[in-house]
Amino acid sequence: MNLLFITYKLKLKAYNCFPIVIGLLFMSASLSIAQDVHYSQFNSAAVFQNPGNTGLFDGDHRLAGNFRNQYKAVTVGYNSTTFAGDTKYRFKNHLFGLGAFLQNDKAGDSRYGGNKISLSLSYIRKISKDSAHFLSFGFQPGIANRGISADALTFDNQYDGDGYSASIAPDESFANTNIIFADFSAGVSWYMFKNKRNTLLAGLSYQHFNKPKKSFFTENPVAVSPKLNAHISLVKPITTYLDIIPEVQISHQNKYNAVNIGSWLKYWLGSTGTSDYAVYGGVFYRLGDAAIIAAAMDYENFRVGISYDLTLSQLKTANNLRGGAEVSIVYIFRKIPSFIIKSKNCPVWM
Repeated sequence: MNLLFITYKLKLKAYNCFPIVIGLLFMSASLSIAQDVHYSQFNSAAVFQNPGNTGLFDGDHRLAGNFRNQYKAVTVGYNSTTFAGDTKYRFKNHLFGLGAFLQNDKAGDSRYGGNKISLSLSYIRKISKDSAHFLSFGFQPGIANRGISADALTFDNQYDGDGYSASIAPDESFANTNIIFADFSAGVSWYMFKNKRNTLLAGLSYQHFNKPKKSFFTENPVAVSPKLNAHISLVKPITTYLDIIPEVQISHQNKYNAVNIGSWLKYWLGSTGTSDYAVYGGVFYRLGDAAIIAAAMDYENFRVGISYDLTLSQLKTANNLRGGAEVSIVYIFRKIPSFIIKSKNCPVWM
């Protein structure tokens, strides 16, 4: 995944300055190649995206699942799966977000990858009198493993002169094919919620900040590089039934950078107190890598999205533009409000 980060100051009244923010993000963008797990539908993996997103949503509890299969047309597919859940908990006059995610990632003939489980904790603070603006500070402790399976690998000494022979034992020794390490991340998010059709989520996270070692060798161990991740998403109505949802995610990890930018168009079919009905169409671009076409729908408390990456990098010669397919599912539990105070602009989850 291509990765990049930009630091910038975002004031509370910058809600109407979204085009300026986009411009600043582009000015600092650079291109490179992949390193960390990524999703094209990045805002559907909110807890994985930023610990500060924990608990920042319209509802009481949230469950999410993301599955991605990439580069199957070239080699053994790269498969990434994430399951996450988060909720909010009020203690006296303080609001906390609680969550967790489980991730599995496998790549290539060696099935290199592993599993990760992380808790996600956040402290959410109201920063405006009308309850429309919130800051959330998140922390994410986790534990992960990385491993390989040598069974499907072939080596040069298994060549018998005419071709590969599985009967020849590989002259290789694998003393350690699995490692376990702790992994920590932190982040901050700003959430503006006026109503379902006027929201803004912007955040900044610093992932793998403890630089965990993930080498299979004791000498010269390889560390996971910290990743800086900036993201912003705006929901704004443009007609009676149509919303525009521009989204940007920019990340930087080691010397690798990624810029993801695009927009959804959301057409409202109807809404009740606790259920929404809508369809989405989206186009995104991961700079120097892929064009992404996406579709989604809201049905009651479900949001289901599908997307496909069209490879635009030099790899397109080998895979004929066939990049990766992705599916996301989000379910939000909402309580039916007993009454609505019309004189205040307050989210239902407060």
